[in-house]
Amino acid sequence: MRRTLLGVLVSLLLVLSSASAQTSSQSTSNPAVGFKVLYNFTGYSDGCCIFGGVARDAKGNLYGVAYLNDQEMSYGDLFKLTRSGNLQVLQSFTSTDGECRATPVFDSAGNLYGVCTAVPNAGTLWEYSSKGKFSVLHTFNSATDGMEPEDSVAFDKAGNIYGTTYISGTGFFGTLWKYSPSTATFTVLHAFADGTDGDLLTSGPRIDSSGKVWGTTISGPNCYFCGNGTVWNYDLNSGTFTTVFDLASYGIQNPQGRFAVDSAGNLFGVGFGPGRNDCGLIYEMSPSNGYQPTIVYQFTTAGGCVPYGSLFFSAQGNIFGTTYLGGTLGDGVAYELKPVNGTWQETVLHSFSLTDGLYPLSILTTDGAGNWFGTTQYGGANKWGTIFEISGAN
Repeated sequence: MRRTLLGVLVSLLLVLSSASAQTSSQSTSNPAVGFKVLYNFTGYSDGCCIFGGVARDAKGNLYGVAYLNDQEMSYGDLFKLTRSGNLQVLQSFTSTDGECRATPVFDSAGNLYGVCTAVPNAGTLWEYSSKGKFSVLHTFNSATDGMEPEDSVAFDKAGNIYGTTYISGTGFFGTLWKYSPSTATFTVLHAFADGTDGDLLTSGPRIDSSGKVWGTTISGPNCYFCGNGTVWNYDLNSGTFTTVFDLASYGIQNPQGRFAVDSAGNLFGVGFGPGRNDCGLIYEMSPSNGYQPTIVYQFTTAGGCVPYGSLFFSAQGNIFGTTYLGGTLGDGVAYELKPVNGTWQETVLHSFSLTDGLYPLSILTTDGAGNWFGTTQYGGANKWGTIFEISGAN
């Protein structure tokens, strides 16, 4: 997590230095929304340091990964939280599996998939089947297929799995890859080479309804560890990779999280602006204007700051997410954005604190009935992270 933690430290310094400059907020609060902690991690056998969100099965159980356990002395685990509040460790990770922090994802058959980063290998793709069997499907080798897959995977209509690696591969700067469960074959679709395609991929892919895989780099183009990053896509029908935009042309840098796609096919992402005191932003890319990025919302300290987590759309077309910092005590928020008269209005659903969780990094998951589930990295009763529920928000 060295890049994320470094970014957090830098962002924290920026937030603290800019607090006096940010005196207004576009956000409101909703007292009718409920909040409760579902589970407090102890930091021992159940794990700690929860970077990813949770996946929800058809019965309402929640699944996620802990980055470490035993007070940060050993590898983490894959866990299941039942509706009755009982947490079960399904798999204790080892050095063979790697350190895991990405939100796991269910396929249509009820199999759970995730990725782990390097230690000591270059990372893994794993499956926890609907029958309760854990398997490592692919171990990355760095040289040819990439190293350190950091974010969730995506599925096409045939059940094939797509993901990214942060760095390495034949182009040296990350990869887009495909795994076919039916044939157990792994294929690199594009090796990033720090050319016009950009470099360094912290975010996973998102597939739209037309069969295009979308993603971002945090650096480049043509600029190693510098530049604002790029937006790219890969057409599954033609097998064509395209660098869509250099984000520097649109006042956006350091894009975070996977894209969210609304019912009209518009893509929404999070990132940061060029200013020293920037708290983060949300941008939209619409097919109606050639996917030209447009900044649609700017965060302020009160409404949340440093949006690392991916966005999620409700059935009503509202955006849900979290920020790592900001809010009442500066410990992060969960928020909702609603379209109002051509603009997006933010409601802070919850401001976090030491007692109920600190520094949420995760995407929010919903049951479709107005209840949302997420995690915090630290904090809670035992200070090692929490799983929480927000109710009454659509």
